[in-house]
Amino acid sequence: MKNKLNEAFDNIDDKYIAQAQNPPKNRRALKIALIAAALALIIAAVPVISVMSRREATSSAEQGGSAPAQTTDQNGSGDKKNSFTGSTGDYSGAKYVSLADLSAEAVNAVKKEYKNRIIEYCEHGEKLATFFDTLYENLLDGDKSGVVSPVNIYMALSLLAECTGGNSRKEILDVIGVENIEQLREQSKLIWAYNSCDDEHGKSILANSVWIDGELPVKDQCAEYLKNDHFASAFNGDFDDPAYVNAMKQWLSDMTNGLLDNCINDLEIPPETLAVLASTLYYKARWYYEYYKTENGKFEGVDCVFNVKTDEGGLIYKGDGFTAYADQLSDGNTMWFFLPNEGKTAADVLSSGVISYINGAGKDYKQYDVTARMPDFDVDYNESIKDEIAKLGIKECMDINKADFSAMTENNLYVGDMIHAARFKADKEGVEGAAYTIMELCGNAMPTEKEKYDFNLDKPFVFVVENRGVPLFVGCVNEL
Repeated sequence: MKNKLNEAFDNIDDKYIAQAQNPPKNRRALKIALIAAALALIIAAVPVISVMSRREATSSAEQGGSAPAQTTDQNGSGDKKNSFTGSTGDYSGAKYVSLADLSAEAVNAVKKEYKNRIIEYCEHGEKLATFFDTLYENLLDGDKSGVVSPVNIYMALSLLAECTGGNSRKEILDVIGVENIEQLREQSKLIWAYNSCDDEHGKSILANSVWIDGELPVKDQCAEYLKNDHFASAFNGDFDDPAYVNAMKQWLSDMTNGLLDNCINDLEIPPETLAVLASTLYYKARWYYEYYKTENGKFEGVDCVFNVKTDEGGLIYKGDGFTAYADQLSDGNTMWFFLPNEGKTAADVLSSGVISYINGAGKDYKQYDVTARMPDFDVDYNESIKDEIAKLGIKECMDINKADFSAMTENNLYVGDMIHAARFKADKEGVEGAAYTIMELCGNAMPTEKEKYDFNLDKPFVFVVENRGVPLFVGCVNEL
């Protein structure tokens, strides 16, 4: 009996096949190309967030996709060159591509649909606070500098939940804290809508993709959900072909604006990989109140330069074991700085649940004319997070004997590895950050005079960038 993918094969006309620049010359190659073409056809058919037409991969300029404009910091820290294709938008290593449209027009169309649901969005942030706290506490070592993106990992887990079934899916939903996949889809779309922008105020670009081996049949309903509810681009090729892996690396680089190229260069895809789920975040914003001068000082006894500004009416918060300052960014988001109290450490602050604190009601705060001193900093992270995610309770999808990916395919798959990389830097101009998570699926009024307050970031501190309680980045600076 034909499945829907086979039926899709029958609907591919001669003109479409003729579009291939290098038509397959043998039966196996033809089968692979047809599977890839059918997947692209199915995904492209859904009307929400437009997707490019079905054709062989060339470049994003021809495919109609969009990516953050590249900056001069193309290669991360600058000490290693891009070793994949190095050409923005070049995904020609994939046989077929269907790019989600991340243009301002497409994003604004989704945001318009959700613009009146801000209260619901905030409620989701509060519900997810415990999950976000547990997530970053498991990943960050408070005694070392580092940064992770909880919302990026959440998006990746949403993709994983969409592809799994049975108890494998239930474990993911239970950890995130939703009752069913329908709730997760709606929650994910709300978070995507309220954290997607690219205008004069700043950039916050969330992107998802699925990379399929040409021999893996994918259920059309799963493909529709990935595109319709997660705005995921779809790629098809051969993971044994270095050009296909390089195309995936190029997509990751494009979606993170080259900020994580050092990490991307080092990515290795195991030969048993049949699919990769990838989620990215790129973020850039200026300070709402600029740092207007610099001063020499010391951070943990080491000479450094501080950026200085005075924030009239700035908010200083007193928490259990820390003092915090809430600074404003140009896009309306807030960047929090948490200074440990005497006798406390940055690790103590991290373990106190700062996302729950940010979302909590009745926080103890007071307005001051705050003089803030912040050093330039640049922190990163690049680790396998599979074991830490398993500790949260997501285990079955990693077990080769128990994993259930029946929502995606009839083939036996399991999560071989989960990799998370993130980088965040701040200076007097503003902040810039990027993150990706990949999951390798393997087979088998008038101002008033206020009290003065000096807020000096001259010792290890914790920082959070959040949007109404949803953490884009959580980090720790122990050394400069």
